[in-house]
Amino acid sequence: MEVSRLLGGALLATGVLGATPALAAPPPEADTSADVVVRSETHFRLYQRSLLPGPYGAVITEETAAPVVEYASLTARDLDAPWERHSLDVELDVWGSATFGEAGAARRVDGDVQHASVRYRSGPAWLRIGRQHVAGGAARFARFDGVAAGGTLPFGVGLDAYAGLTVLPRWAARPGYHQLGSAVDSLWRDPSALPEPKRAEHWVAGGRLYYDSSSLDAGVSVHEERETGELAHRNLGLDLRGDLSKKLTLGGNGVMDLDATRVADARAFGQYAPSRVVELELEMLHAEPALFLSRQSVLSVFSTDAYEEAGGTLSLRVMRALRLTGGGFVQVYSSDDQGGRAELSARIEPGHTGQTVLICTVSRVIAPENGYTAMRNALRQRITFPLHATLEAYHYLYDDPIRGYDSSGVYAGTLDYSILPELSVLWGTSLAHTPYAATDLQSQIRIQYLAGGRAK
Repeated sequence: MEVSRLLGGALLATGVLGATPALAAPPPEADTSADVVVRSETHFRLYQRSLLPGPYGAVITEETAAPVVEYASLTARDLDAPWERHSLDVELDVWGSATFGEAGAARRVDGDVQHASVRYRSGPAWLRIGRQHVAGGAARFARFDGVAAGGTLPFGVGLDAYAGLTVLPRWAARPGYHQLGSAVDSLWRDPSALPEPKRAEHWVAGGRLYYDSSSLDAGVSVHEERETGELAHRNLGLDLRGDLSKKLTLGGNGVMDLDATRVADARAFGQYAPSRVVELELEMLHAEPALFLSRQSVLSVFSTDAYEEAGGTLSLRVMRALRLTGGGFVQVYSSDDQGGRAELSARIEPGHTGQTVLICTVSRVIAPENGYTAMRNALRQRITFPLHATLEAYHYLYDDPIRGYDSSGVYAGTLDYSILPELSVLWGTSLAHTPYAATDLQSQIRIQYLAGGRAK
């Protein structure tokens, strides 16, 4: 039985911004200022954990660790290039960590650059160079070092493209992690014996051609990704959304695996809002989750069942302070199994000040292997003007016991106090009882300072 006890934690977030006013205010068209925001977050944690027994009945050992993680970012918008005003954007996002005590399988000192790019804009065209990411359309999420560019024509037609070397996560070298699903072998006892990956053999490329107007958005996209020089993903994406009227919207999107010539994901939806009181949404979905795995993963051949899902949600504002939302969906799996999910939720906001918000939700899930009934209650209360409190309670009742447990419970609460408009302190605590943790107690303190504005 895994038992995790988080004894304490603190988080510090700071934002630094300098501004230099001009001696004489220039006319708006001659403004040369730029948006610059620097943010820093420091997380201090202390926890003790007891892991699950190892193979062949290995003895359970306790570990006590005190990791410190630092996140820092810089965002600058509308910087001046020597040849053009307000044409440059800069983004930098880094992190570093140091672990005191027993680090276990994690590195004692670690860090990486998540984003570092410069974007140049000129009229309807743009060019971005550096470490960046792509998501959406034919691509799910990929971080790469390279170049991206795009632009639009006066008639709403546009084209975006990207290419670069995939960023290989530093944490992927953790023993027992990056070998999961590896075509080499997922059971290496000495991961350090594997050769270091070659960056040139890991790359991504793709793009999207689209049309964008006030009432119609449509696009076609492609994405290819290589791992160790071999094909990992080759996808074609389509997306469409149109407003037939102010009340009715129809749309859909889909991704096709061109290597397997099968549809990985396809969704069609309709939204109808005849008034502010009633909102209706219908949806149909087809998904084959295994097609989103890399073609170089041995797990991709063990395809999970494809399934279809159809259903909808209906939202009613019964009165100014009460909104009811109900929904239901039915799933049909390729193995002829069936499932379903349904939910009924009430959002209550008594009074006219928004000081109190209460949410009560009951849901039911039926799956081929098991099912459960869930209940959620959440309360947000503004005690005084600068002090807010939240309380949440989750309960799960399983149809069949999981590891001997027929229910789970999670409870959480926070207190948020705004000392100044730029400075706030938050304290939060949660307690969980699940089939995988007899007791999980966590607590965190966050001190946040953030300033923003214009810097010359």
